[in-house]
Amino acid sequence: MKEPRPLVPLGPLTTLELGGNAELLIEVESPSETKDAVGWAADRHLPLTVLGGGSNVVVADLGLPGLVVRIANRGIEISHEHDRVVLTAAAGETWDEVVATAVAENLAGIECLSGIPGTAGATPIQNVGAYGQEVAEVIESVRVLHRLTLEESTLDADGCEFGYRSSVLRRPGNPFVVLEVGFSLRLGGAPTLS
Repeated sequence: MKEPRPLVPLGPLTTLELGGNAELLIEVESPSETKDAVGWAADRHLPLTVLGGGSNVVVADLGLPGLVVRIANRGIEISHEHDRVVLTAAAGETWDEVVATAVAENLAGIECLSGIPGTAGATPIQNVGAYGQEVAEVIESVRVLHRLTLEESTLDADGCEFGYRSSVLRRPGNPFVVLEVGFSLRLGGAPTLS
């Protein structure tokens, strides 16, 4: 595991560009690095904060104690399964890149969600939506890491318990870190125009 960096300013890592330092910060680029970082914090009984693209985040001037894990794993895979297509995005993938890839591949289901800041891993947390679409309509699976057991599992859409701009992943005490998200999209489908 890479060594966490001490006293890293968090303002530049958020869209509002405000806030103090992380006591310790590590940037992870794979699920295994994420698991190592979460385990490292648990072994030392440190508070753990997970940060993606930094949108919808306000950091106090005092900063954050413990370890901040910045999710930076990237990658998009597309698999064709009969009459549907599954686009799987790593949690740290820029959300607008995910939407642009879907549109370029003629895949319908998330086209109205372009321009929303953040990462793919954040989309199921708050059930991102706009202009008549929300990700709950197309999320097939969310691969997660349990913070305490360090076991990986997969939540289906029902397991995410989606609501308006919420999910089980957003609730207090949520034990999961998102690793990747699978979206079930329509090849050549008509775009949503509502």
